[in-house]
Amino acid sequence: MRKKINLNKPVLIYLLLMVTIVLLAAANINSNPQKNENANTLLSLKSADINSQFGIQAGLSDVILKEVYKYPSEKIHNYIKKLNKSNGFNGSVLVAKKGKILFEEHIGKKDLRHKDPIENTNTYQLASLSKQFTAAAILLLYQDGKINLDGYASNYLKDFPYKKITIRQLLNHTSGLPNYMWATENKLKIGQQTDNESVLKLMNHLKIQAYFKPGSKFDYSNTGYFILATIVSQVSNQNFGDFLDTHFFRPLKMNHTYAHRQNEEPKKDELVGFRHRGRRYQTIPFTINDGVLGDKGIYSTVNDLFKWSESLTNNDILNDTIQALAFEPGKTIRGKSIPYGFGYRLNQKEDLIYHNGVWNGFSNTFRRYDNGDITIIILSNDSFNSITPVAENLYKLANAFSKYDKFVSFVANTNIFALKNLENHLSNFSDIPKPEAIETLNRIEDFYRSHFTLFMTLNFLDLSNPFFLSQQFNSYLN
Repeated sequence: MRKKINLNKPVLIYLLLMVTIVLLAAANINSNPQKNENANTLLSLKSADINSQFGIQAGLSDVILKEVYKYPSEKIHNYIKKLNKSNGFNGSVLVAKKGKILFEEHIGKKDLRHKDPIENTNTYQLASLSKQFTAAAILLLYQDGKINLDGYASNYLKDFPYKKITIRQLLNHTSGLPNYMWATENKLKIGQQTDNESVLKLMNHLKIQAYFKPGSKFDYSNTGYFILATIVSQVSNQNFGDFLDTHFFRPLKMNHTYAHRQNEEPKKDELVGFRHRGRRYQTIPFTINDGVLGDKGIYSTVNDLFKWSESLTNNDILNDTIQALAFEPGKTIRGKSIPYGFGYRLNQKEDLIYHNGVWNGFSNTFRRYDNGDITIIILSNDSFNSITPVAENLYKLANAFSKYDKFVSFVANTNIFALKNLENHLSNFSDIPKPEAIETLNRIEDFYRSHFTLFMTLNFLDLSNPFFLSQQFNSYLN
C-alpha cells in the first residue's frame, strides 16, 4: 500500500492544473477521433520507446540503474562499513559492471590522526598498480615503431651491464635482474634522495650479478619496471611522468592521476600512508626509494582507475592487437607459461586480469573480470593486509547484480504506465526475495512517474492524450 502524499499548497496547485489539462484534453477528443486513436498508443509503447519519444535525458538511465541495484549495493555498503569498524579498513572502493559504476564509497579519514573524511578526489600511491602504466607506455612506443619488444634493453640504455635482457623479459619478470632496493639501501647514504637516473648509474657501477639466465624463469622484479620507465624516458626524450600525462592521463581525463615528482610539495589531495602501532597510527616517513618510478610512484583515485579500465575495454590508447599483448601469459625460453602478461597478473581459470600493490602503508588492488564485465578497485592507506580476500568477497557480492539485470530488461521491454498489479510480474524475478522484488518494481515505476512532470507533459505530449494524463494524475492519489 502506497503512502498518501500530504496535499500542501504546491501539490494542490499542481493537481488543479493536471485536472484542468485532463478536462480540456477530454473535451477535445470527441471532436478529433484520430487524436483519440493516437492517444491510445501510449499504453502500448515499450519504456525504451517512451524514453525516446518524450525526450528523457540519456543520463537518467544511470539513475534508473541505481534504483534497480539498490539492494546489492546496500549489501556491499554494509560489508565495507563492517570492514571499517572491525578491521580498520580506511580507503575507497568502486564496483562497476558493463561500463557502469554500480557502487562507489570512500570510508574513513584522510589522516588517521584527525577527523576529516576521505573524499573522491583524494589520491593514493598506487604502488605496483603503477606497473600497468609503465607496460602501456612501452607498448605505445612499440605501436609507434620506436621499440622492439625482443630487442635488448642495452640498446636503449648506455653502459647498461646486463647485455642479453630483452624488453619482453623485463615486462614479464623473466629478466633475472637483482633487486635495486638492496643497492640503494646498502650503498647510499640514509636520507639521500633517488630517482631513476641515479639508481641506474648505481646499478651500472655496481654490476651486481644477475639472479639467473634471462628468460629461464619467472621472478617478480621491481627492478625490471624501473628500468622500463627509464627506457621510456630515453626513447621519448620526455620525463616519465610527462609522457604518461601527455599520452594517457590527459586524453582519458584522468584529472587526479599523476607521477610522483622529486623536490615538489605533495599535492593538496594526496594521502599519506599509515601503519598501526598498538592502538595508535603512525605516518610512514620518506624512504630512499620513493623517487624511483615505473615499479610504483603513480597516484590516482578509484574513479580515474575506472576510466583507465574502460580505456582497456575500448582500446582508446592502444589498438586491439597491441592491447591484447598485455593480457597474454608470458613464456620462459623453454616454453613454460607464466601467469603474468605486461603489467598484469593473469588468472585464466577465473578470467581475471589484476594487480595488487603495497607500498609504505598503501594497499591496493585493480581487478577486471570477464574482459571488464565486472571491475573492482580498492585503494587503502592504512596498511590494510587483507586486500585479496576482500576483493574476492566483493566479487561474490558484485555477482548479485546479475540477478537484478532482469529488471533492466524488464524496464526496456515493458510499459511501466500500463502495469495494473506489480505482483503479477513477480514470477519473472523468482530468484530474488519477494520484498526486494516488489520494492524494486515500485521504485522503477515511481522513477518514471516522477520524471513525467507537467513540464514534460506540455512539451512532449499532445494535449489530447487523456490516458497518459490520467495515469499521471492517479499516481499522486495512490
